[in-house]
Amino acid sequence: MATAQTLVINNTTYDCSKAVRYHYGGFPPLPIDVNAVFEPLTEALQQLTRYDEKLKYLQNSELLLAPLRQRDAVVSSRMEGTISTLEEVLRLEASENAKRQEGAVRNETMEVALYARALRQAETEMRNGHPISEVLIKNAHHTLLSAGRGAKQRPGQYKEEQNYVGDKAQRRVDFIPISPNDLPDGMSELINFVRHDPQHTLIRTAIAHAEFEALHPFEDGNGRVGRMLIPLLLWECKVLSAPHFFVSDFFERNKDEYIARLREISASNDWSSWCAFFLTGLSVQAANNIDTVGQIQVHYEKTRERFREVLKSQYFHSAVDYVFNYPVFWNNHFVEVAEGPKSTLRNFTPKLVKEGLIQTIIAPSGRAPGLYAYSSLLQILNNEN
Repeated sequence: MATAQTLVINNTTYDCSKAVRYHYGGFPPLPIDVNAVFEPLTEALQQLTRYDEKLKYLQNSELLLAPLRQRDAVVSSRMEGTISTLEEVLRLEASENAKRQEGAVRNETMEVALYARALRQAETEMRNGHPISEVLIKNAHHTLLSAGRGAKQRPGQYKEEQNYVGDKAQRRVDFIPISPNDLPDGMSELINFVRHDPQHTLIRTAIAHAEFEALHPFEDGNGRVGRMLIPLLLWECKVLSAPHFFVSDFFERNKDEYIARLREISASNDWSSWCAFFLTGLSVQAANNIDTVGQIQVHYEKTRERFREVLKSQYFHSAVDYVFNYPVFWNNHFVEVAEGPKSTLRNFTPKLVKEGLIQTIIAPSGRAPGLYAYSSLLQILNNEN
């Protein structure tokens, strides 16, 4: 039962004396004064345009950027306290591809992998003509929480009880989202805003992300779904020609300010400061993404040269494309899906290991396959800008 100062949740008393409540009647806000955010808006648009131009001229962008989606999943989940490494997630994905049992998989690793899967699913739905909607959001959430600890948190369904945002360790509630009774109207209004608000796309995206987090429509996974929607919104509004934008790094590095700016929206109706912060994040992350994509592109060309020299086969390009798509892999999956005669492909892995181009994680034994990593690419992906 809630009082003015305390709140009891699952027999634990929380301090809510400084909690901020959802801004009932405050959405949508009055149009943002563009002059107040002109500089970060201009910079964000310029950097996103540069980034998108790089994507347009990047051969095999789906291939080269696939591991970055997994990395963004790791970082976004880390903001919610879910700690896993990129290597763990890629190893789980490798075992699923090769139809192998990984043994006991940590819940944290499964949750991160599901984030990337949910994002891919949403992208596919949109490519098939489905706009961002409550159905698409619920589908993404259902996939995100389809296994692990989240499976008990009503995946794909809106909350039925009031939820709270705070610090469990300190037994403190910082924010009280919209009530379950008011949520249907709130989500409907949010989708209407996304589709019809006339403000600049980047400002509309900033406001929409903040409102989604304030609504906190699900029992769990709200932060991850909300950050997932950012590249989808930019893509749907044609700011980006593909949904390959990875923004979680900036929000994690500035997590305290991220939370504080969101909180101030409900506390003092300060949407402008939030928008300025969000736009700065888009700008900074776009610049970092340009650098990372550039590194991957250069590394791809160098890999082609080395693999051609070592493998001495017309099918060398199959191995190149494979290790960029699957930096951690079981070699039986490589032989199964890569282009070329299987007898030729089976010889590729030992040759690449011998030259130090890929590293052995689990050595093959008898007829059992081995597990390998393309570590030089992982080093680029793990390099936080």
